[in-house]
Amino acid sequence: MGQPRVKVNKMNKPYWPLSPLEGEDVSKNLVFEIFVQPGFSDLELSAILSVLKAANDVLNRDRFSWQITSDTPGLITSSSELLVRANPAIGDQYLRDCLFVVGGRSTQSSGWMNRLRAMQKRGKPVVLLSDAAREYVKTVKTLKGPATTHWRDIELLHEIGTYPTLSERLVEVSGTILTCAGHGHTMETVVGILSNVLGPQECAEIASLLMLENIRGFTQDQPRGTSYNPNFLEKRLQRAIRIMENNIEQPLRLADLAVEVGLSARHLERLFTVYLNTSPAKLYKKIRLKKAQTLITNTRISLIEVAIACGFLSTASLSQAYKAEFGKTPNQVRKNIK
Repeated sequence: MGQPRVKVNKMNKPYWPLSPLEGEDVSKNLVFEIFVQPGFSDLELSAILSVLKAANDVLNRDRFSWQITSDTPGLITSSSELLVRANPAIGDQYLRDCLFVVGGRSTQSSGWMNRLRAMQKRGKPVVLLSDAAREYVKTVKTLKGPATTHWRDIELLHEIGTYPTLSERLVEVSGTILTCAGHGHTMETVVGILSNVLGPQECAEIASLLMLENIRGFTQDQPRGTSYNPNFLEKRLQRAIRIMENNIEQPLRLADLAVEVGLSARHLERLFTVYLNTSPAKLYKKIRLKKAQTLITNTRISLIEVAIACGFLSTASLSQAYKAEFGKTPNQVRKNIK
């Protein structure tokens, strides 16, 4: 049987504490703690478990084991109503070889920061995925090294604070803390982490089992927004939507957008109608309202600031458009947020 035809890029990352230390058994068993809270991402949890199980299958032994924990132990429901049973996470007790924190839109860092700091003191690695990475950045406020999170939340964080070391890479490593875009990139991240203790052939076999044709390196930038996925959009539409996504605070007129794309306004409108069954103006407003929804539900900045950041002339025009799209006004939404 030939070598699996899977391209596993070099991770281009610095020393990572999961690597065996000098004189340490390079084949020792490792235990991973996976911390979850209600509303956690089942995509991220299943991605972690799938990679660890595939690694054990490739090695033909249970080298990697795991324990799911939470500050609210018992049966916990994910964002998609998946139930998992979690053991209690008790302060800084019973730490494992590596801590994964799986995020969710209601992630609260108060539940896991003590464990994170205890792991740091012991020089053990912590992996923060998407929403957990966002909450970590918000909690520490002044970052001592590079960090990242999902691109959607990078924009949000820049709206509410100043984070000069926040990057748009898929993964950043700072000391013993690894922050990650998470979501669909979780499998690749876990394979990259295991590459510190496994050989290239073994990583290639894991990727092959999981049907991962290419493992992107940690230092690659994230694809951002609808326009960065070329699989479903005609090229000129892709460029037009990218321009919209990059000009939310000061929306372009249709004529100016058409000039940027190199088409007439009528031709551009025809492309939107044929391929997307909508008009440029309607899609542009939808893009701006999606950003407004993120700022309204995940920050406490004033509604006038939200309106300005999303290209609306007033809170009244924002409220009217928001209610038409989501069925509630921004004030109604904020009243329901705990």
